[in-house]
Amino acid sequence: MIVDLHVHTELSADSRVTAEQYLEFAARGQNGLDAICFTEHRLFPTDSEIDRRYAELSQRFGIRVFKGIEADTDLGHLLLFGINAEVIRRFDLASRMLRSEHLIEVLHGEGGVAIPAHPFRDSGFGARLDALLARHGSALGAIEAINGQNSDHENERAADAALKLGVTAVGGSDAHFASAKWFLTCATELERDVATVEELCAEIRAGRAKPYLFPRETA
Repeated sequence: MIVDLHVHTELSADSRVTAEQYLEFAARGQNGLDAICFTEHRLFPTDSEIDRRYAELSQRFGIRVFKGIEADTDLGHLLLFGINAEVIRRFDLASRMLRSEHLIEVLHGEGGVAIPAHPFRDSGFGARLDALLARHGSALGAIEAINGQNSDHENERAADAALKLGVTAVGGSDAHFASAKWFLTCATELERDVATVEELCAEIRAGRAKPYLFPRETA
């Protein structure tokens, strides 16, 4: 199963793309995308109308739609999946400079996953991964090893770190625009099919995930 773990819509301040536009773009070709995670900057939408809209889009396009968030922490950006009422109660997810140590531990305890995004680009996570893994153990079980907007060198450093530390490597486009440069560049391949965010978290926590590069179109 191919899922893009890192996509931004118009709900993020730096994108003007609707959720529907991403799904329309994905539906145009035989790219194999099975699911998409909308990870807005500092926003986890809880509006029931958004959930209804995402369910309708998922049914119409045959691509599952999940919600996460790209949180802003003291060490950099964290992709969070498995947000529940307890996490929302304990953290103001709209805040900047959330305490990453506390966030990682609490989310893990709630069955979710916290994944350092682009750890070697505009992030303090990359240089601290050894220490963070020693501190958090399985609570920090995955990193974004392939990001569609990284340089090759930044992705190589992240992939090497994941291999060295023995953590799960995942991928995401970090899309802000529905174009070939931004979207359907890379994603995550899961060994098993998932239908819910809870199942997605379980697969990543179990290590049954790896980065996936979409085939490049040739002229």
